[in-house]
Amino acid sequence: MNKLDQPSPNVDRFAANVGSAIHFYRIRKGLTIADLATQVGVNKSSISKIENGKQGYTGETIKKIAEALDISATEIFKFAEAHTAAEEANEHIDWEKEAAHASLEAIEDSVHDRIRTTVVPLISWVQAGTWQTLADPNVDSPGANELIATTYKAKPHTYALRVRGDSMEPKFPEGCIIIVEPEEDALPGKYVIVRQNGDEATFKQLIKDGSTLLLKPLNDRYPIMELRKDAVFCGVVRKMEMDI
Repeated sequence: MNKLDQPSPNVDRFAANVGSAIHFYRIRKGLTIADLATQVGVNKSSISKIENGKQGYTGETIKKIAEALDISATEIFKFAEAHTAAEEANEHIDWEKEAAHASLEAIEDSVHDRIRTTVVPLISWVQAGTWQTLADPNVDSPGANELIATTYKAKPHTYALRVRGDSMEPKFPEGCIIIVEPEEDALPGKYVIVRQNGDEATFKQLIKDGSTLLLKPLNDRYPIMELRKDAVFCGVVRKMEMDI
């Protein structure tokens, strides 16, 4: 596989930390991998690979895992987000000791000094195509459907989108929220929001084959598309938030 086709390392890191969170909560509940697999309705290999960050997951799978562990899917993703933020700051946190308090709040409190939260507008896929000229994205913006909290250091035109469909699974499950930076250059290997074939934007990975730029879905069931000459880049995905 071409190096440019590889997924973003930040997304891989988050997925691995989702696996670490599942491992921790499974052990805390006293379940074996086989126990959890039986309750979720998958084979042991799938649970093992998810815990070790070697296999992707869908939003539905995480919901089932969370139910089996008597927690919410949000707890899993917030655990992973806090761990990822600490890693990106080149800091080490002993999660076993932190989580021994059996409290998600204790985990979040331990890193709150390093994680600064802001809000960005959640907009529609049609709005994404013209967001920079549509409105100044702030709390009073009439174009925003709602505001999304994020630890990403937002710029004046940063916005959020809710992922629709399964073309970008397993890395980006349907229903998750992505934080998009329109001021960042769209380069091969990046996950991008692009408008072509109409007014509505689409979400794909930008790759390069020789001199040709292509838009690649992560789900192999969908075809790779050639980037049209009149395509307009609407931003680069910088972070994924879960809202399940």
